Parts: sequence; C-alpha cells; structure tokens
Amino acid sequence: MKREGITYGPVAGYTALLAAASAALGWVVTGKWYPVAILLVPVIGFAGFRLVRLYSDSIRRVTFMFNAIDNDDFTFRFHEDPRKVDNGMLNAALNRIKEIMVRAKMRAEEKERYYQLIMECARTGLITINDAGSVYQANGEALRIFGLPRMTHIQQLEPVAPEAYRVLTTIRPGEKHPVSCVNETGEMHLSLGCSAIRLEDRQLRVVVVSDINSELSEMQIESWSKLTRILTHEIMNSLAPITSLSDTLLHIDRTMNADVAHGLDTISATSRRLMAFVENFRRFTKIPAPQKEPFEIRELLGQASALIATENIGVRVEVEPADTMIYADRTLVGQVLVNLLKNAREAVGTRREACIEVRSYIDPQENVVVEISNNGGAIPAEVTENIFTPFFTTKPDGSGIGLSVSRRIMQLHNGSLRLTANTDSRVTFTLVFG
Repeated sequence: MKREGITYGPVAGYTALLAAASAALGWVVTGKWYPVAILLVPVIGFAGFRLVRLYSDSIRRVTFMFNAIDNDDFTFRFHEDPRKVDNGMLNAALNRIKEIMVRAKMRAEEKERYYQLIMECARTGLITINDAGSVYQANGEALRIFGLPRMTHIQQLEPVAPEAYRVLTTIRPGEKHPVSCVNETGEMHLSLGCSAIRLEDRQLRVVVVSDINSELSEMQIESWSKLTRILTHEIMNSLAPITSLSDTLLHIDRTMNADVAHGLDTISATSRRLMAFVENFRRFTKIPAPQKEPFEIRELLGQASALIATENIGVRVEVEPADTMIYADRTLVGQVLVNLLKNAREAVGTRREACIEVRSYIDPQENVVVEISNNGGAIPAEVTENIFTPFFTTKPDGSGIGLSVSRRIMQLHNGSLRLTANTDSRVTFTLVFG
C-alpha cells in the first residue's frame, strides 16, 4: 500500500484495518445495526490474528539471532526483501546488529592476540590462576622455568618444584616470595610476585615468576666484560715492552752469562703465556654482533658433527622436522656447536660404548631446540655451579671461556644455553633459539 511515495507494510495495513473495523463496530453497535456488527467481527479477528502472527514471527527471528550470538555463531544472515517492507526493515536491522557484534568480536580477538603476544615476548614467567589452582594462562617463559610442556593446574608443579607449588597455593595479591627449586642442573632461585585481576566475573591472580639465576647470569657476564676490557688494556700495555726487551736481549750478538740467558728466556716464556691468556680475555669481550640469516639447522649440525667425529666415536644427528630453519649467525652458532661437541667427545673419552647424540626439534612455543647429549658420566656438583663462569676450567690446558662464550653467543641471539640433564647415563646441554 502506497501513499505519496511512502510505502506501508503489512503491519501498518493490518493495524489500520483493525482500527477501522473496531471503529465501525462501535458505530454500528451504537446504531443498533447488529446484523452488520456480526459481519465486522470476523474482520477484526482476522486483522488481530495477522498482527499477532507478524509479531510472533518478529520475536522468533530476534530470539534466533540472540541464540546464535550466544553460541558464538555469526554465520546467519536474514533475507532483506524490499517487497516485504516490514520483514525487510526488521531483517536489515538484525543484520546490522550482527555486523556490529562481529566487529566487536574481531576487535576483542585482536586485543587478545596482542596481549598474548606481549605475554609470550616477556622474559619473565607469567601464570594466571584462580583460587582453586586452575591455570587459565601460562606463557612460554613460565613453562621453560619449570620444565613443563603445558600447565593446566598448579598441582603439576608439586613433583618438580614443591616449594613453588606451596607458595602458589597461598600467595596473595601484593605479596612476593623467594623460592628455591632443585632440578638436574642444580639449585634454581626464583622470585614469585602476585597481582589480582577480575575477568568475566572471576577473581584471578597473576603470578610473576622471575628466574633470578638468569638475571644474575646476565649481570655477571656484563661485569666480566667490563672487567676484562680494563684488564686486557692494562696487562697488554705492561707486557708488550717486557716481551720485546727480553726477546731483543736474547738475540743480541754478544756472549751472555748462562744464568742471565736463562732468566731472560724465563721472562720471555712467561710473558708470552700471559699474552696468550690475555688473548682469551679479548675473545670473551669481543664477540661480534650476530649477522643473522636464515638457514637449515641440519646442514650446520652435520658440519659440526663431522669435525669432531673419530673412528671410535660417532655422532648421531636427528632433526625433526628435517627442513627446520633458524635465523641466526651461522659462524657464531657453528662455534657454539663445535665447542659443545668437543666437550662431549672429551667427556666420553675412550669408553667402549661411547655415545654422542644431537637432537633438534620445535617446542610447543615454536622455538627451535637443539640438545647435545653424551654418556660420559655426570658432571660433579661443585663443577656444575661454575661451568658457565668465565675462566673456570678443570682442564690443565683449558682457557675456561668456551661455555661462557657459548652462552653469551646464545644470549646475543635472544636464546639460551643450559645444562638440562646431568646423570651418569646422560649429560645434556640444551640450546633454545627464541
């Protein structure tokens, strides 16, 4: 029904019909024209029935939309038929509501992904739990600290870190507790702090887990770097003239007293040993910035293994997936691998059943992990405490910088190097490329 360019739908038509029939019925009844009144009653009933049906159909569509949204289903769309004015207008309105909800959902998902990325990029462990101990979220650093592939309840920590488990059950917002955990690599010192948050009518606790050992390690390396830069400068300035003068006097064309010659020779040899030691200092402090490029880890592992393999000692290499790529400095990472493999070869020595294994895989946080293992026997506890300390060595001719330089190289790659297994049957060093 149209009038002066305005389109009216069924609702308006049936409403007008119901109003007109009701008015006519009143006028007829007033005039006592009862036979005519009997004819108007079906018209009023028909108009009322159609209005109720249209109303019910609208309610049904609105209910369907809210049920779909409540079930997170946004695939529906109502047909917008321009010939059916009331249906078309309602359907268009419902479709618009759906589009607004879809945009709001997409914005919420983008924010969630953003916050998830922030959590995963954090160098600190983050665990979100409720009062019952259920874990809603745990980032990769928290899983790495506790050595778990995933965490759904804090009770999973009881066997691996009982003290941390007890603190997590009682810690309250604003509190901070130091925690010690013992694992295969020795004692690990943690700091646990807690904050409160309310999310979807649920009261949650966000626990921050800081690996104090890791923080101290970085501070120690920085302190050693500053110290060695000063020492190398001062020692080299003092050694250079001593070495030069002693060599000059030793090769002078003049007969020399035997004791004097022996003394000069001792001075020269000692100064050269000191200079070699200083060179090790320089190697520790002058690690170049990584020149990163993408390459397959299998190729580098194969090259490093070939360098240390002997007739009696083979290296078994396993890479899964076979085409694993890393983005790193090939030369520096190769130096780390060769150093660890040389240590493994020295550890197994001449054992009859010597075994060196190299395994590469991708962990749940999508980090590339390389494990280098040997069966050369457990490293003594007093040694494991200092193996990453610069210039600490148990070898008569060792410099003591191999593992410390290797760890520093991994840190420059935003990765880590840790002793993750230390038993008589298996010693494993693990590299994680973040």
